Amino acid sequence: MSSWAEADEILTSRLFAQESKHESAPLVGGTVLVMDGPAHLRRRRLLAPLMSRTALADHDAVVAATLDDCVRSQAADLVPLGRSVFLQLAASIIGLGDLGGRTPELLALLGPLLEAVTVEWSTRDHAVVLAEGLAARDRLVAGFPLSADGSTLAAIMAAHPGEWDPEAAVREVVLFLAASTLNNAALLVHVVDELSRCPLPDDRLSDALAETLRLYPPTVALLRRALEDVTLRDGRLVRAGEYVAVDLHAANRDPAVFGADADEFRPGRAVDGRARPWGLTFGSGPHLCLGRAVVTGTAVTPGVHLRILRRLRELGVRPDPDRPPVLAPTAQRRHDSYPVLLAPT
Repeated sequence: MSSWAEADEILTSRLFAQESKHESAPLVGGTVLVMDGPAHLRRRRLLAPLMSRTALADHDAVVAATLDDCVRSQAADLVPLGRSVFLQLAASIIGLGDLGGRTPELLALLGPLLEAVTVEWSTRDHAVVLAEGLAARDRLVAGFPLSADGSTLAAIMAAHPGEWDPEAAVREVVLFLAASTLNNAALLVHVVDELSRCPLPDDRLSDALAETLRLYPPTVALLRRALEDVTLRDGRLVRAGEYVAVDLHAANRDPAVFGADADEFRPGRAVDGRARPWGLTFGSGPHLCLGRAVVTGTAVTPGVHLRILRRLRELGVRPDPDRPPVLAPTAQRRHDSYPVLLAPT
């Protein structure tokens, strides 16, 4: 499904079941990302405090407190820099505590973990990718114990032992770690890259962020299965048991919704109908991304990306002309390396 209208209808409908993440199930199976029905709603309600107004302010404070240290340690490349920043955020949400000097150790585990969580789109041998990811997961479990203190994922899981057995708890941790670091770090690179070609003042950064989210959704497609015969509003019939792939890249560039120049980076564009400026990047309906407000912000909290972008601009962030970016070995559009130049801190 490549039109925005069909994609949104399928994602919001309860007549389609979640069918994504089969290959990566050893790492994220049974998590809030892939659950359905009443169990999914219960899990979302349990996890909602992690994204409350108070929690969002706390997340912003973590980024503010750790950003400059991450810049100093990873100033040469925006990929590890972004992952370092968002790793600190993920650690605070999950309950991994203050990583301190152990940040490089956990950062080294992220690469294989993140590729394995998105193994469905990897261009490498999938069995190898999964084996590397599972080995990294085991080192994570052995080397980074959780603390149930405070308002964290670990605290929620400890308070509801019937909801997560030990293996399910590990998979939920892996999901939060991957989603908080991989997608956010990739987005940061894309925004800086687009702004390097289309500079905008600081008061337009939120527009640039939304437009980048629209153009670069973190996953290629979302899979759904029809629970019964479904006739979509445009007349298309989907038979019970049939699978549909919601093409987020195409839906987010549908000219009927985003204009004839939908393939172009044009922050602040007018959006037709009920679509959001970032399209369907966060999904829609019952599986709308729990962490959306961390990225896009709210009327009260602007979102952590704007703080990071403003600081990087203060430091004169720009692509390094002598070291080209390196794309990751995946059908997803993200980087393994994006060398940058910054003013000394």
